[in-house]
Amino acid sequence: MGKILRSLANFADSLNYSACYRSLPLVMTGLHRAADSFAAGFISKVAKQLLFFGLLSLFSAKIAGAQNATELTPKPELTPQQVVEYQLSAFQHNDEPSPDVGIKKAFRFASPANQQSVGPISRFISVVHSPGYVALLNSREAVVTKVQVVNDQARLLVRVLSASGSEVFFLFLLSKQSEGEVADCWMTDGVVGVQPADDGQPKVGI
Repeated sequence: MGKILRSLANFADSLNYSACYRSLPLVMTGLHRAADSFAAGFISKVAKQLLFFGLLSLFSAKIAGAQNATELTPKPELTPQQVVEYQLSAFQHNDEPSPDVGIKKAFRFASPANQQSVGPISRFISVVHSPGYVALLNSREAVVTKVQVVNDQARLLVRVLSASGSEVFFLFLLSKQSEGEVADCWMTDGVVGVQPADDGQPKVGI
């Protein structure tokens, strides 16, 4: 429709109408405006549709990512940092959608030896809620600041800004498993609280 109006306007422009048809310029102005209005409306409609589908794709990707994170389990392709970051995220959202579900997710990535030491899950939940580790739960921020990987051993330093606003450091100790269903998977052997030195930095060398 817009092309038809534009063609009519351009055709009429080519005619010598000044002498015979004094009112024709008004008609021409109307045709041009109609064509412009139609084109603008069409472009606006297309833009809105593109925006809608773009937002829909982004929203769908976020949902898929959240579902994948919820179901994440030990896999050989996960790096030590990815394992720790997943555990930190689980601790941060510990009570979503139900109490202590985050601790249960993190427990999946405890090595078999660690699970035997701090398990069963009910005991592990109590450990994480203890004063030495409670800062991990529902924290404002949790960031891996340093990573050291030597053969099948890894140490990661983590800075946590607790829900109360205090800064705490933790050292995550991981190892690559050598047998069973989790062979070649990086899993957490232990987590140690680290005290900061006088300059505010943790007393640990990585």
